[in-house]
Amino acid sequence: MYKNLLTIFLLCLFVVSIESLDAQNGISFEKYHNNNEVQQILKNLQQNHPAQIQLHAIATSPGGEAITVIEIGKNSELDPAVFVGANFEGNYPLATEGALGLVKMLLDSSKYTSGLKWYILPLPNPDASKGYFSGLKYDRTVNDFPINNDVDESLNEDGFEDLNGDGLITQMRVKDLTGTYIASKIDPRIMVPADVKKNERGEYKLYTEGIDNDGDGEYNEDGEGGINVGIAFPHLFPKNKKEAGLWPGQTPEVYGIMKFIYDRPNIAMVYTLGSSNFCLLPPKGGRKGEANPESIKIPNRFATMLGADPSRSYTMNEVIELLKLVLPANVEATPSLVSGYLGLGAAVNPMEDDLKFYTRLSEDYKNYLKNKSFSIETLDPSADKDGSFELWAYYQLGVPSFSMNLFSVPKVKEEKKTEKGAELPEKVEKKNPDELSVKDKSLLAYSEKEFGGKGFVPWQKYSHPTLGEVEIGGFVPYLESTPKPEKIDSLLKIQLPWLLQLSKKLPDISFADEKVTDMGGGVFKLELYVGNKGYLPYPTSIGERNKQPAPVVVVLDGDIDLLEGLKRTPLGSIGGNQVKKLTWLVKMDKKPTISVKLESTVFGSEVKQIKIGG
Repeated sequence: MYKNLLTIFLLCLFVVSIESLDAQNGISFEKYHNNNEVQQILKNLQQNHPAQIQLHAIATSPGGEAITVIEIGKNSELDPAVFVGANFEGNYPLATEGALGLVKMLLDSSKYTSGLKWYILPLPNPDASKGYFSGLKYDRTVNDFPINNDVDESLNEDGFEDLNGDGLITQMRVKDLTGTYIASKIDPRIMVPADVKKNERGEYKLYTEGIDNDGDGEYNEDGEGGINVGIAFPHLFPKNKKEAGLWPGQTPEVYGIMKFIYDRPNIAMVYTLGSSNFCLLPPKGGRKGEANPESIKIPNRFATMLGADPSRSYTMNEVIELLKLVLPANVEATPSLVSGYLGLGAAVNPMEDDLKFYTRLSEDYKNYLKNKSFSIETLDPSADKDGSFELWAYYQLGVPSFSMNLFSVPKVKEEKKTEKGAELPEKVEKKNPDELSVKDKSLLAYSEKEFGGKGFVPWQKYSHPTLGEVEIGGFVPYLESTPKPEKIDSLLKIQLPWLLQLSKKLPDISFADEKVTDMGGGVFKLELYVGNKGYLPYPTSIGERNKQPAPVVVVLDGDIDLLEGLKRTPLGSIGGNQVKKLTWLVKMDKKPTISVKLESTVFGSEVKQIKIGG
């Protein structure tokens, strides 16, 4: 009897200790957290880990919501840092949970915080995120910034209305002789554009659910808010989209984020949790803009000097090789020099050398997921959007920028007949123009399997005050982006460790070796070898082109006369697992010790004493 009571007591004590540990870390993943809960979690963590954690209030949203960055590694001021931002558009609540999950993993183990600082922003768009927790759900992406979308004298006077009272904003379809949509012949729930090439005539017009409140003939064109934080950053700022604002950083969330990052030049890598996935698919190219670094035309006046053909296009690397032939020996040919020399505009496509490491790491990530038995047979993640945080980080900060989409709907597998008539499961694209798209079929199948068909609202008739008889229905909000809460924990535990592994790929720059040669007459040749023991180059090719981030500089200090070389010498670009040699000729009467310093705003400083002639 006594032994049984003791066993029960010890078991209870063990359970309490586990619960106490969870309470100390203050995070659980049985539900999605709204901003009030996120802020409380961060405060609890800071109180429980005051030596490790500092909180930074970087902005207040137009809706009065707090926006906070959690810093892990409070006392490591000279270490490089990783910045993580999540759910910029506000309609990916799983991304916010991912940021909190990353915080928990970092606090549970010191392996990834030794020599590395972390800044994590779980919810930069709290106004928009309220759309998921609202009694009336719609895929809200804009904050509460007052924007007059229809350019009349009133604000927010024509928003959505839940006409059928189901708590969801879906679509309205109304029969109209000038409509451009028809019901699919395969599944009449799905609306598809009429194909004029097949002599099809449109039968329906589609609207979002609501009424024309302001009587201007438009429906829901001036709803609640606002600016979409996720597309309001400077690079490729979509100035023609009203929801991006009038200029980058117009809304306080974006301005606060940019100021926070620019004030911390030690940020060496950036992660974005949201809709795109640079971990799985490298950043896309093919944009048309002022300059394409992989398709450069050399003007006639420079082509003759460089021995180039003005009628053909060159890659950046090819132009650099041509430029090396005409530059003085002490001048390094770099992408930034080429850009200034040829008057190239802003880059809009990823650099070829950067795509190499993105592609290699993408393959590694796929193998990592395969070893975890995690299927990537899902709908493709969204492409990176103009004005997004991840693009701004890559192009304008010049650091490796990785994004991750933590959930995507599984693709349906269809039966494809072989020549012998046997049926094999195979992922096939749409071939019959009457078939549904892979996306529609996958969403319908996912709705049936995970939500018992409730991911699609059946079309139901409704007497509309201005449109007459309409039908209301369609896919429910957040179906594509937000799995059931019970899926959160497993999705995070499988995928987030890859981001921790990526943090170990950072450049690691230090002195490798030195050589001093006595040239006679008090003249010495100093050869200094600097190595990058990390996987990634420093800087990235786009960073080298834009001169951002700041270069590593080698500084010589001592009683010397320099005959060749500079006391402050930029290291320039250095590849992963590579060594670079710098050379000076120095003259001195005595044989003192020279102090050589590796100086970097990103990686801190390293000092080495070299005895000349000793």
